[in-house]
Amino acid sequence: LNFLFCFSMYISKRALRIHFDPCKFPKETYLLCELQWRGSTKFWQHWVRNDHDYEDCHAEQYFLDEVFEPRSYNICDMTWYLSWSPCRECCDIIRDFLEEQPNVNIDIRVARLYYTNIPRYRDGLRELHSLEGVTIKAMEAQGKVSHYNYCWETFIQPGVNYYFSPNNFKSEIQRNRTKLEDILQVSTL
Repeated sequence: LNFLFCFSMYISKRALRIHFDPCKFPKETYLLCELQWRGSTKFWQHWVRNDHDYEDCHAEQYFLDEVFEPRSYNICDMTWYLSWSPCRECCDIIRDFLEEQPNVNIDIRVARLYYTNIPRYRDGLRELHSLEGVTIKAMEAQGKVSHYNYCWETFIQPGVNYYFSPNNFKSEIQRNRTKLEDILQVSTL
């Protein structure tokens, strides 16, 4: 199994630039996570990646099974920045995890959509989105909250000088946002 996980919160600038550009289609999935236990002033950051050629364990499953440490006594708010939206199997894994860990909320932000032309993948996203404590949206590139700039500032080691502008792929971000909203809206009808 080709897995890379890191105990550092930083990824390379190249990884963010390539894997979160929705105009590119790399095989790996990156999951950047920021979580906070309510009552704590500290945020915990972590990242994992996997290669889509390996079906045994995707980044979402690996993070939930091997990285996340549950605490039953408090609520955990997690934000995931995913380079690909979860596949159907990962949607089911996340659902099962949340049934076991009802004190966890997950806000999922995706850079690109994974095979949403396949009905079961769309259904998985809709079912996941309908769960209490789950939000799924496309990453934003501008406005008050630019998820791309936030990830750059949070998950790239400080002092790295490199120009990064999500404006170069703004139209693709808009396309993904509209498509994801259309997919998720069906579940509310």
